Amino acid sequence: MRERQKILALVLAVLVLTVLAVILWLPSRSVKGSVDFGIRDENSNFHYEVGEQLSFVVSDSGLVRGKDLLWELGNGDTLHRNPIASYTYKQAGKYLVTLRLEGRLLASRYIQIVQAGEITAIDSVPRISGVHEAYQDEELTFSAVGQGADTWLWEFGETGTVDAYERQVNYAYEKPGNYTIRLNTNTTKYPIEHKITILPRFEKAEEVVAVDSLGLAQEDIRRRLQIIANTSVRDKSRYREQINYIRSTYFCSPAGEIAVVVNGDKYNDFLGYCQGLHFLESNPKRRVQIREVKIDNLHCVTTLQVTQTTIEQ
Repeated sequence: MRERQKILALVLAVLVLTVLAVILWLPSRSVKGSVDFGIRDENSNFHYEVGEQLSFVVSDSGLVRGKDLLWELGNGDTLHRNPIASYTYKQAGKYLVTLRLEGRLLASRYIQIVQAGEITAIDSVPRISGVHEAYQDEELTFSAVGQGADTWLWEFGETGTVDAYERQVNYAYEKPGNYTIRLNTNTTKYPIEHKITILPRFEKAEEVVAVDSLGLAQEDIRRRLQIIANTSVRDKSRYREQINYIRSTYFCSPAGEIAVVVNGDKYNDFLGYCQGLHFLESNPKRRVQIREVKIDNLHCVTTLQVTQTTIEQ
């Protein structure tokens, strides 16, 4: 009996020591904080292309320094890299990229790999970005969205002639009515059309103080995008707060369907653009300054025209 008690006590002692060892060992092996990663494409055109080298970069390398990271590329391939992994996809498709540490999921993201020829074909088809309803004498902004064109001929349907020749133009209708805006470019065989209804202006009796609602909205969005660019990658709550505010205040469509045109020639969806802004904060030598934001509609934005510069520090 005494022998069995000794054996039982020895087993219990071993179990207690094992539990204590695990408790002491776990903190040193765990990752504290929220780990995420960003994706950089080789030609910086915001598209992930077949044959292009992509870099998967941990947003805060200090959280995983010295640890063995496993990158799962979604097509059966894996890489052991820390904190940057480079990879080239050979086939187009949608892939789930997953980052793991010792079997534990840290972050994952779907990416779409496309053929380079598809990008040119899609982006070269222009379209008109602008409101569909406005008031008489209200100054409106219209933009030609799409790559490849370098000649733009705008007809706003009121004068019967060509009214403007720039990629982004302003126009105010003198008379109410229904109009068809036509845009001819050097890359299109037929004009692109855009319907608009101009409502009569009623405040003729007395002079009123004009409120530039569109300008206030554009400055509001610009300021919040700058906050995203300045926010630490660890501060997820502030990052999401700005995105949710812009989305609920100005969008009628899902944020992933809102186009962002950067400096007139680089394209991305709203969520991808904001993720890129937030991720750049991790590089202390580069900062993004949001200079100006233009929107195509005050209440149902579909396109953001962003002018920004990168400051090397």
